[in-house]
Amino acid sequence: MEFWKAILGLLRRILIGPPLILLSILVGVVVYAVVPVRYTADVSLVLATPVNGGTVSNDKTKQGLTNPFLSFNDALKTGASIVILSMNTQDVWTELGAPKDGPTEITIDDGRTNPNVLDINGPYIYVRVASESPQQASAVLMAARARVATELYKWQKALGAPANTFITSTDIVPPSEPEADYNLNWQGAIGGALLCLFLGLGVAYGVVTRRDPTTLPRPEAAAPAAAPVASPAGASVAPSLPTPVVAPVAAPAPAPVAQPAEAQVNEPGEFPELDEDSSATMEFPAYRGDSLSPVPGPRKANQDDGEG
Repeated sequence: MEFWKAILGLLRRILIGPPLILLSILVGVVVYAVVPVRYTADVSLVLATPVNGGTVSNDKTKQGLTNPFLSFNDALKTGASIVILSMNTQDVWTELGAPKDGPTEITIDDGRTNPNVLDINGPYIYVRVASESPQQASAVLMAARARVATELYKWQKALGAPANTFITSTDIVPPSEPEADYNLNWQGAIGGALLCLFLGLGVAYGVVTRRDPTTLPRPEAAAPAAAPVASPAGASVAPSLPTPVVAPVAAPAPAPVAQPAEAQVNEPGEFPELDEDSSATMEFPAYRGDSLSPVPGPRKANQDDGEG
């Protein structure tokens, strides 16, 4: 999180963010212009049987005609696979005008690379050519289309099939005009711009950090976690709040209080000896339970004083 905050801080700087963004856009535009434009063209073919159904009858009176649309079967798919395999060699591609490591690429399959084909279980042959020149793409496509018919005739001739039963190839989609494909240009431009932006941010981050490390935010050290206190089973545990740490404060030493000279009493070193007649050693008679004389009240005592 701190790293991305630092990156955003660099982008907000006037001397780093705007120039770096403009440089990235410029690099993207240059890459888009430098990468050559690719032109693509394609054609879709299908194999079909002749109207006689692919068989020759000795009795011409019993020979009938069939609809080729009703004769699509696995045999035609097998024939299409043979033609595709025989054309997917580097020697054939070179003869068609697409040498190895050249600017022209050719694709020959059963339609699985064509997004418009819904079902690839039929006897389809799909040819696609990509080149830096529209004329080259069109020339290679027409040569590949003619080579499909040649390979199909050659294989049937080699197998000894009757001429009136030969399978033919028909265009489902005629050869298209070469179209410019800018996908590679956009990919190169976006990749170059992002690469320039990230490299520039990395260099700026390193330079700024080396010159003044305090200008970028640093992650704060995390406080040590308090040890959990075990609670009795079944008791709900309330969320504990962090205990503030209070530094110990030293109490001031009490100041000595000066006492007056009169209040200071010197303690005697020795206690005086008491006489036998001293009240401290007098013995009191034991109480035997005799009735005591009543204490005169305050009025009577006053009267006695008056009489006296």
